Amino acid sequence: MKRLGAIFIFFFLSNIHLSFGQQTLTFGLGNIKNVTVTASSNDNTGIRTLLNSGLLPNYNAASRFLAQATLGKNLTQIQNVATVGIESWTNTQLNLPNSFSIQSYVQGIHQSIVDSLLRFNPAGGYTLANTNVSDWHFDIAWFQGSMTAPDVLRWRVGLALSEIFVTSRVSSFRDNPYALSSYYDMLMNNAFGNYRTLLDNITYHPVMGEYLTYMNNHATDIADGRQVYPDENYAREIMQLFSIGLFKLNIDGTEQKDANNKSIPTYDNNDIAGLAKVFTGLSWGDSRYLGDDYKDQWSYTKRMKFFGVDSSDAKRNTWKQNPRIVNGHEPGGKSFLGETITGNRAVTAGNQDIQEALDIVYKHPNVGPFLARRLIQRLVTSNPSPAYIQRVATVFNNNGNTVRGDLKAVVKAILLDPEARDNNLDNTTTTAGMLREPFVRYMNLMRGLQLTTTGGVYRNNFYEIYDALDQVPMYANTVFNFFQPDYQPDGDLKNAGKYGPEFQLLNSQTLTAYFNALNNWLVNDDPSNYWYYFGNETYKPDQEARFNLSADYTLASNTKLPQLLDKYNLILAHGRLSPASINAIKTAISGMPYSETNGVPNQDDAYRRVRIAIYLIMSSPDYLISR
Repeated sequence: MKRLGAIFIFFFLSNIHLSFGQQTLTFGLGNIKNVTVTASSNDNTGIRTLLNSGLLPNYNAASRFLAQATLGKNLTQIQNVATVGIESWTNTQLNLPNSFSIQSYVQGIHQSIVDSLLRFNPAGGYTLANTNVSDWHFDIAWFQGSMTAPDVLRWRVGLALSEIFVTSRVSSFRDNPYALSSYYDMLMNNAFGNYRTLLDNITYHPVMGEYLTYMNNHATDIADGRQVYPDENYAREIMQLFSIGLFKLNIDGTEQKDANNKSIPTYDNNDIAGLAKVFTGLSWGDSRYLGDDYKDQWSYTKRMKFFGVDSSDAKRNTWKQNPRIVNGHEPGGKSFLGETITGNRAVTAGNQDIQEALDIVYKHPNVGPFLARRLIQRLVTSNPSPAYIQRVATVFNNNGNTVRGDLKAVVKAILLDPEARDNNLDNTTTTAGMLREPFVRYMNLMRGLQLTTTGGVYRNNFYEIYDALDQVPMYANTVFNFFQPDYQPDGDLKNAGKYGPEFQLLNSQTLTAYFNALNNWLVNDDPSNYWYYFGNETYKPDQEARFNLSADYTLASNTKLPQLLDKYNLILAHGRLSPASINAIKTAISGMPYSETNGVPNQDDAYRRVRIAIYLIMSSPDYLISR
């Protein structure tokens, strides 16, 4: 009865207009400013009676939610969320284990290459160790997981984490899918864990160690004319990009100011130098000594090993009469961020220095609002309000059970926040929502149209996808990601002092490339890049993915065209296409050739109408800006 009452109140209030002189106040339809609703259950859900999200089943609200929580959704998934409810779906997803290992799939591909080569040449001596694989095998494995794994929320958050804690094949991992997959698996495994554990795993991962150049980082050595100092890359970026940012923050993400109204820096060069001394003595997990540069493709999958003493000269140059043995880890105290790590430890106990340093970073008051804003930007909106950031940061600081850094609780807080769930935003609001990332648009299409293969195996090497979009997982040009969180495009956003990170990838060339790619994916029915694993492999048509939209052909006639547009407006744009956009698309499609024979649509006419309709929806500003 309580739920029915809430629905009745919602319908009743959603269209009440009260006039006081020249002022008109509207209650409902998302207009909740200065309005409080108290429910008999006393569980703070009363306000939902004035939000569309409080009325279920609500397909538009469910679709909008899934646009934030997944890489793409089909009609069945939308209907399921509308039925079970957003919070129930979220809880189920947060409790699903990581169901797919990208690294294991890469190794399976690798083994299939070896087995096939041995069939061609049994005496060839092919093994995993002497057979090459490349970065696009990572793409194939990533795509297979993203299209088949049930833990779809984890895949959405995993992509977000990969764009915050950035490593990239643009560095030295281009021909090593094991490096890429091991790092990405680590992010996926920790997506719903604790931030402190994630920070530890990132710090000790060899991909990050090599990418930010603290692999084989040595203690200060200025003896005998040497000028060796600890590399500062990771020390700088762990603070600037992974935890606390450049300026001290209030819990709502706004910058603290000094007496002169200037932003207060969180750290300076001395802090960087002090923290850099901590990250000394780490080498490959299979190293023989600090400075060992021997590695194979599996070296990137092993947690880095600590060496307190640098005996590399002694190991490599046993012919020397007096080989040098010096410190690998920096001795003495290390000061940064107003804290000092004890100087009483032996250099062989340097792992304790690292753990203490990570604790200092983890407990910094900036971390909650810093990470809250970045995750909200990646999942929901480019310009979250300070109140939204504060609510999420508060959950980061304490999940309700005195646990700090609980990412599961943080993700849930982000997705269920009233600011995320209010789906009655005015389409003319310039600062609401976000420009969809190019690669997310691609995945929206692949998952929304239920890309299928008859064998259930998806091959996609992303080469042509990257050429069209300038974005695929783990291919950012710098540690600053494909775009920066504080990027301001010229125009209304910049004038309003707001941000649009994804606009940093948008220009006439990339937008034209996207439109051309849409044509290739839809009209030419070439949505993925099938590549052979090796030169003599037999073509496997059951592994080449295609769209099958024949069930929509009955909606291609002019009389049923509104049903077709309603369906894909819901799936792709969660019902946000404006009447003007709908009418423009309807006019364009109704002018295309169409014929029937005994009530059966001409297959070619229907094929083009259906696919051009989807093309135009995905080209519209109403789709490109997700609100």
